[in-house]
Amino acid sequence: MSHIWIASYPRSGNTYLRTILWHCFGLRSASVYPKDLGEDNSLGRLVGHVELNEGGTFGLNEPRLIKTHNPPQDLNKTIYIVRDGRAAIVSLWHFYKCKHLIKDLIDGQHRFSTWTRHIEVWDPWLRPNTLLLRYEDMVSDLQNVLDSISVFLNAPVQSSSVPSREEKRCLR
Repeated sequence: MSHIWIASYPRSGNTYLRTILWHCFGLRSASVYPKDLGEDNSLGRLVGHVELNEGGTFGLNEPRLIKTHNPPQDLNKTIYIVRDGRAAIVSLWHFYKCKHLIKDLIDGQHRFSTWTRHIEVWDPWLRPNTLLLRYEDMVSDLQNVLDSISVFLNAPVQSSSVPSREEKRCLR
């Protein structure tokens, strides 16, 4: 079974989507980034995170959903999340604890390039086998997002509720 990418520019809702996949579909996910959700994995338990094995492989019964902010490596199925670029950059600035100039983040002077370039290389509108989700819809219209994910993954919705932002914030 091949993997499915969960792709986005940083701070665009990737972890929130993984939380939705875990709580609403019972689907765990991994990340291309080791210890992505911290050393103690407390947030990871809320998100349904599973660490990849040494060498980036899965165990036999592990998830095939993988988070990435990197450019595409193949044409595997993808759920691509897009968020208003201004909001994503401000969130990234806060994530970096305001140690960078916002202008530098806008100009892509960090490891993930620019918001625009990220969308261009993934091209979620024309990329085959890609479900494009808007972060803003994930927050404001969860039921329609769940229906879209259900059809795309051929997986039944098991629940329509996710932990609140406060529950997640308490784990950080």
